[in-house]
Formats: sequence, structure tokens, C-alpha cells
Amino acid sequence: MVPRRYDSRHPGPAGSSRRKPALQAAVAVGLPLVAFALAGHVQSGALASLGALAVLYAPGLPYRRRAVRVFGVGAGLVAAAAAGTLVAGSPAGTVAVIALASAVAVLLCRRFSIAPPGALMPVLVCATATQIPLDAAPLATRVGLVALGATIAWLVVMAGAAFRSAAQGTAGPPPSPPPWRQIRRAAARGAVGTGGAALLALSLGLPRPDWAAVACAAVLVHDATRSTVRRAGHRAAGTAAGIGVAGLVLAIVPGVLPLVVLVVALQFVVEILVARNYALAVVFITPLALLQGTLATGELDGHVVGLLAGRLVETAIGCALAVVAQAVLPPPGEHPAQAAMRRVIRRRTVPVLT
Repeated sequence: MVPRRYDSRHPGPAGSSRRKPALQAAVAVGLPLVAFALAGHVQSGALASLGALAVLYAPGLPYRRRAVRVFGVGAGLVAAAAAGTLVAGSPAGTVAVIALASAVAVLLCRRFSIAPPGALMPVLVCATATQIPLDAAPLATRVGLVALGATIAWLVVMAGAAFRSAAQGTAGPPPSPPPWRQIRRAAARGAVGTGGAALLALSLGLPRPDWAAVACAAVLVHDATRSTVRRAGHRAAGTAAGIGVAGLVLAIVPGVLPLVVLVVALQFVVEILVARNYALAVVFITPLALLQGTLATGELDGHVVGLLAGRLVETAIGCALAVVAQAVLPPPGEHPAQAAMRRVIRRRTVPVLT
């Protein structure tokens, strides 16, 4: 018997119902970014906005479960930032911590049936923290900023609780988790994929191994092999198109504050699109991730062409390693290598006319 697949659909329905969660995401991410940018500390704002990504886990939940879920995810993002900070500047530590963060995040998300973005945001926060120099912000300051962002996210998603009746805030029971064997396999897959992607990027001398790991984590939100392969293709193609958008933005948008406003706008657009068309959403995710990541790491004044080329190559590595990890550690009951071999044999078989 094949275990049931992890439900990797975006929480909440698509369409006009996505506008409220999209607005909440834009507000939660934008508040610390804009406030710190106006105060002249945009990097601090970008760090706080990483914690604010906990807002993405609220859609579709009644307020009681939403309060617990966003608080728990926020705590996880704080822990991920701390872990990444502790190994900043260490290539071996970077690979090990990213793999560990991925395994733990996947295990917890599968165990508690947390739909996408699932393990992606803890991996993103941990991986980004490994790339921020220790002298840019000490551990306590960095953790405090991420915790501030997570607190803002919690307040934003709970702002309407006082205006809802108990009947309006109820919902059915949460879905049951998949079997432990399937959870353990998914956690191992995440660790092998993200750790391998970061290791390969480092071995090739690429500047941002975190981007390779994050691309891999984004692809591995599915359990089913066919869905993973399709998502890898969408991620690679969308990133290639998004690189052009990011290059245009970095070339024509003057100053830090307009870029911050653009990050907020992109966050809203991505949340509207991601439930409808993932490939199209990635076109906007790419400039969003580039801008938010470079604001957090202080690389905004770097060489734009190198930055964009590195993003493209590292995304390709992440997508490829995700497919490899899926083939090596498929869900129980799946045999993707054997299925691929059978398809090759069928295509090469020439029918004999009698």
C-alpha cells in the first residue's frame, strides 16, 4: 500500500481570497523594512523581515490555531537564524547546518501537517544567516531582529481576532500526518538535497551557496517524484525570466528606499500568484529574493552582473540536486529510477510489422 502523499498545496483557496493573506504578508514584511530604512539601518530591517516571513503560515487557519502556528514558526525562524549565524564564515559548518536545518524543518512540517511554504522559510533564514558576516551584526542583535519580525507577523495575522465571533473562528480538525517512515524519508531527502547543493556550490567557488540550498528546498516541498521534477522545471525557467526582471530593477530603481517599497510590492504580487501559477510566481520571487537577500547581507552595492549570473547558476544546481535527492530517496512505494528506465525502453522499442 502506497502511503498518502504530503499535501503540498498552498494553504487557502486561490483567487480573490488570496488578497487578504497577500496584504498581510506585505504589511508584515514591509513594516520593519520601511521603518529601519527610514532610520538609516536597512540591513537591520531586512533581518527583521526574515522573521516576518512567519506570516506566510497563517492563511486558512482559524485564529486559535493561527496564533499557535505563527508563534511556533516564528520561534523556528529565530532558531534557524541563530544556527546559521554560529557557522557564518565556515564552509563546512554552512553545509552541515543547512542540511540539519532542512531535516528538522521538514520533519516538523510533515509531522504537524504544515502546508507550503513548509520547510522552505526556515532553510532560507538559516542559509541567509550563514552568508552575513559576523561583524555586520552580533548574534544577540541578529536573533533579536528576527524575533522582532516574527512578533510583527504574529500581531498582523491576529489583528482581526477581536472582531471575530467564536463561531467564525472555528474550523475542522487538522489533517493527520503521514506515516513516520514517509516523514523520515522526506527529512533525509531534504538534508541530502540542500546540503549537497550548498556543498557543490562551494566546491565550484560560487559566491552564494545559500541560493543553491534554498532553490533545492523550494523544489522538494512535494513528495511525489513527478511533481518534484515538474516544480524543478518551473523553478529553473521562472528564475531565468526573473533574472531579467531583477537586472532591470537594479539598473533603474534609484536608492535604497524605492527598493524597499518594491520588495513590499513584490511580496504582495508573489502571494497572489503562487497559488494560481507557480512558474509565473517564480518570475517575481527571483527579484524579491535577490533584493531581500542582498539587503540582509549588505551586498546591494556589489557587481550586478555577477550577482545575477550567480543566482542563475546556483538555482540550476539546487534544482538538479533536488531531482537527484528525489531519485535517491523517493517516497515509500515509489521507484522513479525503474519507472524512468521502463519509459526509455518503451521509447527505444521499434514495433515489428508482420
